[in-house]
Amino acid sequence: MSIPTRTEQSMATSNPSAVTSRVTRRSFLRGGVALGVVAGLGGSGLLTGCGSGDDGGGDPNDLQMHHDAAVGPLFKPYVDHFNRSYAPLKLGTSYVAQDYLTVTNQQLAGGNASYDVLFADEGYLESWSKNQWVRSLKDLPGLDKLVANMNPGVAEALKGPDGDIYALPYFQGAELFVVNTDHLKKIDASPPATWEEFLEQARELKSKGISQTPYSPYWIKYAFLMWHQFAAEVASEGGGSLFDPSGKPVLVGNAAARATLERWRTLYSEGLVPKDLFTTDYGGVTNIFGGGKSSFSMRYQAQVVGWKDPKQSSAAKAVKNIAMPGKTHQTHSFGAYWMLSYETEGDKNAGTLIDYLGGAGKDGSYHVPKNLVATELGLSSGYKSVDSDPAVLKSWAKWADVDALTAQLAKTVALGPVTTRTWYPKFADKACAVLQEVVLGKKSSDEGLKELSDFAGAQK
Repeated sequence: MSIPTRTEQSMATSNPSAVTSRVTRRSFLRGGVALGVVAGLGGSGLLTGCGSGDDGGGDPNDLQMHHDAAVGPLFKPYVDHFNRSYAPLKLGTSYVAQDYLTVTNQQLAGGNASYDVLFADEGYLESWSKNQWVRSLKDLPGLDKLVANMNPGVAEALKGPDGDIYALPYFQGAELFVVNTDHLKKIDASPPATWEEFLEQARELKSKGISQTPYSPYWIKYAFLMWHQFAAEVASEGGGSLFDPSGKPVLVGNAAARATLERWRTLYSEGLVPKDLFTTDYGGVTNIFGGGKSSFSMRYQAQVVGWKDPKQSSAAKAVKNIAMPGKTHQTHSFGAYWMLSYETEGDKNAGTLIDYLGGAGKDGSYHVPKNLVATELGLSSGYKSVDSDPAVLKSWAKWADVDALTAQLAKTVALGPVTTRTWYPKFADKACAVLQEVVLGKKSSDEGLKELSDFAGAQK
């Protein structure tokens, strides 16, 4: 899961010093480990903290959570809470300073996974379960109740090839469309309801000098963000999921997919997006909208939280989330997950830990999903009862038009079980490269969609 932001929140336009603390808080989500935080740690490989590492005692009460190093300060209160509330169980942490998924994959393959619960992004569940690196959760007490409480489509992304549940939700992200209301007031316009209105407004904003590049999307390869945003815009026009439940691509002949690419080519050719967008890093793209230089952007909840923070964004007061433009106003959702290491010596105690991190916990309060994921990070927990909790909605209202937000979260389209496949990350990476070539005019929209469809169809 490194979710999508490794450099992610290095966007503070008005106060650069605020970026470091923010990266620590949210950069681990949907984009990966926060590069700024990791760089500050120095070196690579495994870091250990608060009782982490192999203690060598084999005590089943000693448990470890495995994650990337960016989350240390963020998770500490929840580690402390576990140790107070679940004694004599004792939770320690093992952190990877750089390249979390690469390092973790090597540890699992080499039998060196001395931890109990770990997280993963999309694209790892299939191989890790097949290789018996992570355990099925079929015997986890209360699993049926957790699954019944999950948001639509979540449970399917947690299943291994054998049909068993192998993971619990860490978080769900959804691409949100945002506007700068100050810019729209200058052209006496309401937020666009369709992509046609969006394009007209972008042209007017540019022609009147209000914004030289009115749209600043994340058309970058980092964390496969260009692919995620393509999926979001296709969904918004009624194109549905880009894969069917069996994993077959729905790209060739998808009118919404083709129309999205044609619109992107227009935006680029008319200079309505920055010409150097493809080579700009995450923080650079973030700063365009956060600094009031663009009128529209799109990103998941945790980034919108940052844009609404005056310490990070000079445009904070003008930022507003709206329904995704388009015929259906749907958007794309993605997630990350907690898994149980096959090598855990804690056995049943490790089940208690994964239920604490990604489930209801022994008291049924969903302490971590509610307080960390939903309230602190602004993300969906993956659970219906949490995402509709009045306290959570009140916290979301601090940074969002909460009615627009909840309506948007009710209109999400996931890619489905294909995201569990071993080849999915390789496909998503290729998709970003092909989409960039289409926008640059190096190949037609139809050629790009066929190339991606053929690539996905050839995977096993």
